Amino acid sequence: MNDASGGHTHCANCGAPLADRYCGRCGQDSHVSLSFAHFLHEFVEGMFHVDSSFWRTLRTLVIRPGLLTEQYLGGKRRAYSPPFRTYLVISIAYFIVASVFAAPMSRVVTPGGREMQPSDCAQIAAHPGWLLRFVPDLEGSCRRALSDDKRALNAALENLLPKVMFVVLPLVALMQFWIYRRQRPLYLENLVFILHFQSFYYLASTLALLLAAAITALAGPKAVVAEFFEFVIYVWSVFYLFIAARRVYRASTLKIVLGLAALALSYMVFWSLGVSVAGMYAFLRA
Repeated sequence: MNDASGGHTHCANCGAPLADRYCGRCGQDSHVSLSFAHFLHEFVEGMFHVDSSFWRTLRTLVIRPGLLTEQYLGGKRRAYSPPFRTYLVISIAYFIVASVFAAPMSRVVTPGGREMQPSDCAQIAAHPGWLLRFVPDLEGSCRRALSDDKRALNAALENLLPKVMFVVLPLVALMQFWIYRRQRPLYLENLVFILHFQSFYYLASTLALLLAAAITALAGPKAVVAEFFEFVIYVWSVFYLFIAARRVYRASTLKIVLGLAALALSYMVFWSLGVSVAGMYAFLRA
């Protein structure tokens, strides 16, 4: 375990000699370790406190891929916001902005592949299949979900998506751990990497949504503007991930490329499963 309390004589953050638990130069606690208890403490603290180091974290997150992860895992944690705190604040901002400016993502289709209409609900209730057979008032739930241009369904799904990602990220980190277990043998090291990348993606997407909304307001509503920024974010994320992985894992180029492919696949699979389950739940509870 990467434990800073196990007889270290110098501060892991600034290198100054340690005379007590807290560094006399930078103030970092030398008794922290990469453990679940430490992560839980950061999680609770991150829900209630954002200090000035957060703004330095945002800048580093955008322009220095992988540096936050490298320094955090190396013990230099005083100058930056912890991973959980960073993710929580940025994800909250992203989902708020996305709820205002992003297009609704819910689309309900029939088994035949066409868009489902409220008139289809009676037929769905008459032939529910094994998955929906035990749902009470299936026809009523269907009509409520599809009514009012699916506003209730979209609202329910938007509320569930942050929870979905909270489940998806540890699973993606598990795949990352399996790929790079020789370079980073602790699962939590890989979870930190995933949290930092997802924080970057949310931050970049938030900025892209705001910029696209500003351009659309000036030049008129054009779907191509949003699509262009979405494409830019995807391409940027690929290069960002490659640079970050090279910095953090120091593996060969071939392993980094194969690792990115596996990471993308795991994101797609776990996110698709999570959204499908959340969509079904939102559809039945709308």
